[in-house]
Amino acid sequence: MDAIVALLAADRLPGVLLVTGGALLVLLAAPTAALPPAIWTGAPEVSLPLIARHRTIWRLANIGFLLATVLVAAGLFLVPSALGADGAALATAGAVAFAIAAMAWIITLSIRLGFTPGVAARYVNQGSLDPSFPPLARLAGVLFASFILVGSGALTAIGVAALLGGVLPAWAAWATLLISLATIGGYVALGDTLPAFVYVPTTLLGIVLLATG
Repeated sequence: MDAIVALLAADRLPGVLLVTGGALLVLLAAPTAALPPAIWTGAPEVSLPLIARHRTIWRLANIGFLLATVLVAAGLFLVPSALGADGAALATAGAVAFAIAAMAWIITLSIRLGFTPGVAARYVNQGSLDPSFPPLARLAGVLFASFILVGSGALTAIGVAALLGGVLPAWAAWATLLISLATIGGYVALGDTLPAFVYVPTTLLGIVLLATG
C-alpha cells in the first residue's frame, strides 16, 4: 500500500500516467503484430474481412490506444512542473496541443470501435459495403493525420521544453525531440506511420520522470 501511495504522489504522478499509458498500449495492441498489416491499411475488401475474423484483437488494440491516449494526455498536463521554470510555458503549450490532437484520435478510435466491426460483419455476411463507411473512413484518415502531425509536433515542443528546463537528463530531452520529429518525417515521406510511434517518447519520458523523481 505504501508503494502505491508513493507512486501516486504528486511529483511522481506524471511519470506513472505516461508509463501506464504505454504499458496498456503494449499489452492490448501487441497481438495485432501477428496479423497482416492490411487490417489497418488495406482497401475495404481486404481490411474488413480481416477485422471480422479478428474482431476481439481489433477491439482490444483500439481500446489500448484509447486508454493510452487519455492517460498520456493527462500525464502531459502534469509534466511542465517537472521540467523546470524555463521550460514550463512551452511544455504547457505542448500539452494543450497534444490534447487537441488526442481528441481527433479519440474520434477515430470511436469510429473504429463503434462502427467498423458492424460494417465488417455486414460486408462478410451480405457482401455489401455500408454506404456511410467510405466518408467515415476518409474522415478517420484526416483525423489520424492530425493526431500524428499535431501530436508529434506537441511532443517535439515538450522535448525542447525539457532541454530548456535543464532538470531532466539532456539525452531524454533529445530523444523525445528527435523521435517525435522522426515520426512526423516518416508520415510526411510515406503518407502513413504506426500510431504506436507517438507513444514511444511519452513512455520514455515517463520512465525518466519516475527514475529521477
